[in-house]
Amino acid sequence: MNEDKPDWYSRVSKGPFPNDKFTAEMKKNVQMSVIRDEGRPKRRKYLQVGFTGVLLLLVMLLAIQLPFDVEEQQRAGDVPPHNEETIRAQGFTDQGRLSVVAVEKEKITTLGAPSCFGIETDQSFTGNYIVRYSYNEVTDEVTTLDDLTFIQPTSAAVHMVRLPFQDADVFILAPQYQDCHAIQIYAFAVEHDTGKAVQLRFQDELTVSYTSYYRPGTAPMVKDNKLVLQSTEGPGGEGSPDYKPTRMYRLDLKQGIMEHTN
Repeated sequence: MNEDKPDWYSRVSKGPFPNDKFTAEMKKNVQMSVIRDEGRPKRRKYLQVGFTGVLLLLVMLLAIQLPFDVEEQQRAGDVPPHNEETIRAQGFTDQGRLSVVAVEKEKITTLGAPSCFGIETDQSFTGNYIVRYSYNEVTDEVTTLDDLTFIQPTSAAVHMVRLPFQDADVFILAPQYQDCHAIQIYAFAVEHDTGKAVQLRFQDELTVSYTSYYRPGTAPMVKDNKLVLQSTEGPGGEGSPDYKPTRMYRLDLKQGIMEHTN
């Protein structure tokens, strides 16, 4: 059997080859290659986890910052505020509303001391106003009241007194609720048939004016389809021959006047 074995068999049986072709440098290169191959999947996994974490952090920051950004824009004026009209006085018919609306920002102060016009905590509102009548989804401009001053206990809209006449509702506006001698008033009429609203003028014996007055402590009223206003005079005037304790006015819608009558 030994005769049939090749020559290399006898050489191998003697031990390792004397000349090792797989040097130490080659072994080191192989070892470093294995280390690099083992490290690649781990770094890729770590990169994926890190990228996901950064993305989630950005989403959270955006969600937190967005409400504050909107609030900052509103404070900075980027988002226009919602402006509502200031209704300084109003009165209601069966079909609509008569309103006195501030045209621009009013000058608002407090009286600060008691007087004929009110107590120290009463508020004064001065500005330009527009009078409107709204009915059946239609709004008509009646007139304007420029440089008018309201003095009232609160900032609530002034209630205009509604007086029923045969052909119209007449509304009495008293911008100042108190006075020592006479409370000044404006009058507006809303016709029953047409819904047309007009400002009324007061026609006395010698004058025509858009304002009249009544005595403090009384109230305008309707009697026999006529407006009744209590009169006032200066100190000692009540005993004069010309003094009339009441004044009566007839409504004339065609001319838009309250005509003084006996």
